[in-house]
Amino acid sequence: MNRKGILQGKRLARLIPNLKIHAIYTSPLRRALETARILAQGSGIPIKIDRDLTEVAFGRWEGCVFEDLIKDDAYRRFLKAPLKVPVPGGETILDVQRRGLKALKRAYREFPDGRLLFVSHADVIRAIVCHYLKLPLEEFRRLRIDNGSLTVLEADDLWAEIKFLNYLPDVAHLSTEPYRGLKPPLLRRQKGGAK
Repeated sequence: MNRKGILQGKRLARLIPNLKIHAIYTSPLRRALETARILAQGSGIPIKIDRDLTEVAFGRWEGCVFEDLIKDDAYRRFLKAPLKVPVPGGETILDVQRRGLKALKRAYREFPDGRLLFVSHADVIRAIVCHYLKLPLEEFRRLRIDNGSLTVLEADDLWAEIKFLNYLPDVAHLSTEPYRGLKPPLLRRQKGGAK
């Protein structure tokens, strides 16, 4: 994890004592695990690794930069239909949602009355939030999830409520990077010339 990521983790860590967390569940990827360790430092909060919280399996696209991906026809098809088009050698966003929800359900069985913190990745968080808010998964990209942000969900079997979405402890460090994928369907030029 780079210096910026460490600083983001330290900013979030200041909030942890007020949240009264019982356990932290984290993706096994190094940047997530290091963030979990920063958040738990000195608190005695146990950290549990769950592979179902890991980043989207990008298959042959792992390590590629956007400028190269956008030239790939398979990538453009994936951007248009991420629920139906799997990443070559990877998974769909529906696969990501299913495994993310499995991770949450396992954690809540272990701590049925506990407050849990999950350290994961933007697309996993978006997919989970879509489920609990009953938003069509096709719209998952409309939810902004920045690195080092906090999304708080209060849920049980019957109800879910978002307390925070993409909360950044220091708004001076808000990301100003625009969405870099293909334009959402409503913004693309429709046949007949209407926008």
